[in-house]
Parts: sequence; structure tokens; C-alpha cells
Amino acid sequence: MKPIRIFAAVAVLLGVLPLSLRAHAEGVPMTPFLLDDFRTGVSALGTRWEGFSDRVMGGISDLRLGIEADSEGPYMALSGDVRLENRGGFIQARLLLKEGTSSHYDGSKHQGIRMVARGDGDGYYVFLRTTSMVFPWAFFMAPIPVTEEWSEVRIPWSAFKKGDFGAAFPLDVRKLRSLAVTAYKKAFRARLQVREIGFY
Repeated sequence: MKPIRIFAAVAVLLGVLPLSLRAHAEGVPMTPFLLDDFRTGVSALGTRWEGFSDRVMGGISDLRLGIEADSEGPYMALSGDVRLENRGGFIQARLLLKEGTSSHYDGSKHQGIRMVARGDGDGYYVFLRTTSMVFPWAFFMAPIPVTEEWSEVRIPWSAFKKGDFGAAFPLDVRKLRSLAVTAYKKAFRARLQVREIGFY
């Protein structure tokens, strides 16, 4: 047995490998899954995108969310002015992740988030919440690197860190409750467009 396989086997027994690496070590195949390409108005899980801003907590950011199209097809457009007054600072599009009759989605069969996107500047993040999270301000976050041209973006599970208000436990991708595409944390005029989003 090769040394790396020996290490992986021991790490699995000890429970110290991240879920994505643990799945590889146990022989579980990683599979892609397209959540939405914005052609039908509903995701592959049967859920719909919802728009939220810091106005739910007294902020004054402006949100515009809709489906637009160009010669290549439809895409989700998130835009608006992110403002920091009144302890605000975000606009977002959120999708609940429910598989069948379950209240969550098991992301351990994937390596992370994949999207085809473009946008102006930076300040964009993916937020993840799990069924273990009670308070709405608890989340995990990872930046979305975009340019003004359409490009594929892959964000591994390892890139997600606890949000500014923290979480009491590590990210458990087996219990994903929601995914959100967010303009966050700084005052700016946001423009983010997503043509495809899912898991890889």
C-alpha cells in the first residue's frame, strides 16, 4: 500500500480528514450537480431564489434581483448599492437546499461550489448555512473571484471560513440548508451576474 493511502486510511479512522478528502479516501465518487442555469424559474431541487438585504435588520442598502438574458441565454443579475449605515452592509440572493423530503442537502458527494459568473470589482461571497445553525447571522463564507468577462469559478469547501459573527462548530457539508450569493462588507455599487451555479 502506498504511503499516501496509508495516511488517508489512518486519517479516516481518526476522523481528521475534511469531508471532501474523506470521501475520496473511502472511494466515494465526487459528482457534479447543476443547481440552476436560470432557464425555468426553479432550481434543480425545486426551490426558488429569494432576495434579501440588510433592510431586514435596519440597514439601507438597495437590492435589485432578477433574471436577464443575452445572446448566450439567461442569467441571474444581483445589483444594488451596498451601504454600511445602521450596521448594515449586504445584499444577497439566497437558495434553500432541500433534497426530496429532507430539510437539507448532502454536499459531501462534491468538492465545492462551481459557478459561471462575471461582475464589477470585488466584495462578493458565497454564504453557506447548515441545519445546525440557529441564528440568522451565523454562516460560513468564501469570496467569489470574478472579472468583467464570463468565467468559471470553483470554490472548494476548504475555502469557507466562519462569518464575522462566528459559528460554534466547523462546517458540516453533509447538512447544507442554504446557499447565498452576496455582496457584502463594504460600501460599493454591486453588479454580479451568474449564468450557472451548482456543485463540482
